[in-house]
Amino acid sequence: MTRFWACLTTLAVISCSAPAPEQNKADTATAPAPGNAAAAANATAGTAGILTAYVGRHPGESVDGVTFRAHPAVRTAVAATLTDPALRRFVLDSPATDAPIVARDGRILAWGCEPHNCGYHNWSISITPDGATADVCFYDDDDSADGPSRWYLAGGTTEERPGNCPSE
Repeated sequence: MTRFWACLTTLAVISCSAPAPEQNKADTATAPAPGNAAAAANATAGTAGILTAYVGRHPGESVDGVTFRAHPAVRTAVAATLTDPALRRFVLDSPATDAPIVARDGRILAWGCEPHNCGYHNWSISITPDGATADVCFYDDDDSADGPSRWYLAGGTTEERPGNCPSE
């Protein structure tokens, strides 16, 4: 009987210490929240395909309670690529009109734009399915909706490419 109560007490402690909900903070992109075991497990770069569950969903839709842009692997990879905090906030935290996430060229591609100003202010995140590395496109031109866009690459370089950031 003592063993029964010990097991019941253990179950009560486990169920009362559920992970806190993911928060979408601008500069917390380097690690999952303390105590969030599920997010920490998903953030492990060696976990193949952890981001494929988002394909077909919008970046603002949740998978297991976490949106694409709030996912620790996405936040970590984008933070490693985008060192400018203002750009990182625009891509990861600003309100966005978005398109469904797609699989493209072996990567996961998410796109969003400034509401009511999509042609002039938009972004794309092209990330490996395991969340290890991300390239980020940023388009900001109040005079033209025709490009070029600026790409921030995981290796630390930037380049210009024709047109807006891709959505598919």
